[in-house]
Amino acid sequence: MVNRLPSLHTSESEYIAIRARHGLYIDKTHHFASLLSPDNKYVFLARPRRFGKTLLLSTLEAYFQGSLSPVSPMPSVPCSPGALFANTAVQDIAPLHPMHPVIRLNMSHAGADDATQMIRNLLTHLEQVYTQWYRRGVNTGLEPRDPALGQITFGSDMAPAPCLARLIDCLYQHYGQAPVVLIDEYDAPITRLIGTDISPAPFLRALRDFYATLKHSESSLHFVFITGVSRFAHVNLFSALNNLRDITWNRRYATLCGFTEQEMQIHLRPYLEVGASHLGWQPDDLQDALRDHYNGYRFSRHYAGENVYNPFSLTSCLQGMQDSWEAQEWHQYGWPNFWAESGTPDFLIRLVEQGCYTLSPEPPPLHTLSPITYNLDNPNYTSLMLQTGYYTLRGGGPTPLHVAYPNKEVSLTYAESLLELYIHRLPDYHVLRDLHTALREETYDLFCGRLTTFMADIPGEKLTRETDYHLVLHALCKMMEVKFQSEAHEWGGRPDLVIQFPEHVCVMELKHNQSASQALLQIENNIYGRSHHGGPRRVVGLGLNFVKSQDNGATRIEHAVAELYRPQAEKPART
Repeated sequence: MVNRLPSLHTSESEYIAIRARHGLYIDKTHHFASLLSPDNKYVFLARPRRFGKTLLLSTLEAYFQGSLSPVSPMPSVPCSPGALFANTAVQDIAPLHPMHPVIRLNMSHAGADDATQMIRNLLTHLEQVYTQWYRRGVNTGLEPRDPALGQITFGSDMAPAPCLARLIDCLYQHYGQAPVVLIDEYDAPITRLIGTDISPAPFLRALRDFYATLKHSESSLHFVFITGVSRFAHVNLFSALNNLRDITWNRRYATLCGFTEQEMQIHLRPYLEVGASHLGWQPDDLQDALRDHYNGYRFSRHYAGENVYNPFSLTSCLQGMQDSWEAQEWHQYGWPNFWAESGTPDFLIRLVEQGCYTLSPEPPPLHTLSPITYNLDNPNYTSLMLQTGYYTLRGGGPTPLHVAYPNKEVSLTYAESLLELYIHRLPDYHVLRDLHTALREETYDLFCGRLTTFMADIPGEKLTRETDYHLVLHALCKMMEVKFQSEAHEWGGRPDLVIQFPEHVCVMELKHNQSASQALLQIENNIYGRSHHGGPRRVVGLGLNFVKSQDNGATRIEHAVAELYRPQAEKPART
């Protein structure tokens, strides 16, 4: 009989449910000794979406209160923390600490487009939490209107902050132990406002009052842990929580979420071996490919900080590769980008549409990683890209600290999101191949012709600025997976694109309704691409002018080319 591997539970994020179904749990409880030390009573952690934050909170919930966790009844689930955490790093200490009731909130339930509705949504969420504790026998001083349903509903005069304070006091009185508060997606009600014309002020006032309850109840609380995607709302919401410890960039907790290379080898190797057998590959070769596509996130400013995999993307890929047909399909068409399944945050795309973005890979100043204040009306786009996981940290120590895309999955997902601003049908393999081939072989007539055909599907009203054409080309370069830079810093200025091939470097400047010759002259006058002069490759300047027809809005592309540098060369030729 063939032994089946434990399920990778890609759609499950509740610790008790995973253990009850004998799914694979990669143990992160070795962090608990430090995380739950007396010095860490109030803790904040930001991580990108799909990084296991909800599972982490669920694990902490089970650690503090055993199988009181709010999941569907499972007769096979052990009740005590000791049994729940068998074969984990805390199996010996979990039975020793006293039980602490847990108030677990997910602030994504409070999202709304006006502050009054946000407050109503938050009260509805609190009603659900009250109902859970009422059904466990806790007297909250409120009785359900329908005893048969047992559903607690608040009066019209109730407000979120006193409701939270009341529940903390009731749980403390009932159990004789200080409660724990776990809050997920703390920033969800605010991030949805970025890039809109909705004023965040009334939202911030209501949420500050709500979170201030945690400070006011300090003597009644055992532990508070708050997570979210971004740090930017942190300073706007938690002014009262001046004892909140931010561990987002703390090297000690860099691997608290996400899978390390060692965890991949120890826990996921059997799944890797099955996938490799379906492809006819060696497991190590498959691991190299998956590392390139899904690894690369670093949550430490220290240059020796360990990189981690996106856990959702990696397990989703390995789960699919257990099927030979799916593995072969992915091998043929490329590894899937699971990051795209939950979508690029709407606020990033809104900021791109408004021009509040940068395509430059330049490192952000260090203070943008830990600012004292954030302007919600004009947020730093690079900082948001870093906080949401589209950028990660590189360098530090002997080399400058800078940001970069963590891996191919994120880079391609972002490129696709940019293109979807302009066109609903993304380019297929043949379009990308033709564009790549034409650039590599320097057949610029063919490149401009293929690009013109592709852009013909973009509505004319969406291409109104030079920036629009730049964004489209930036996204296409990402999807072609060529080595390139947008707006790279040079002494004479910033060329729009610098694309590198084995034999040559193409320096590209774009114009809109001007002239290709003018674009090329800008390249030559500013000596764009000079950092590649003296190297082993030729440097070519390519000026592109996108001319929009006044009659039908269609775009035609003019180009001009000049050789800027030739190794050990004669005078460059101009065409």
